[in-house]
Amino acid sequence: MGQELILKLKEVKQALVDLDLKGEEWEERQEILQKLEDVTSYVKDAIGSGKL
Repeated sequence: MGQELILKLKEVKQALVDLDLKGEEWEERQEILQKLEDVTSYVKDAIGSGKL
């Protein structure tokens, strides 16, 4: 389950990276990407500790 979730998160991040955004939209995307990275790190930690 955990590895599948990480793969899905990576797909979402890549889809956001592929968008051609400028200005405020670009800044918002960067914030979202950082939050997704935080979630991915949390999931990896949860997998490592046996919670997932």
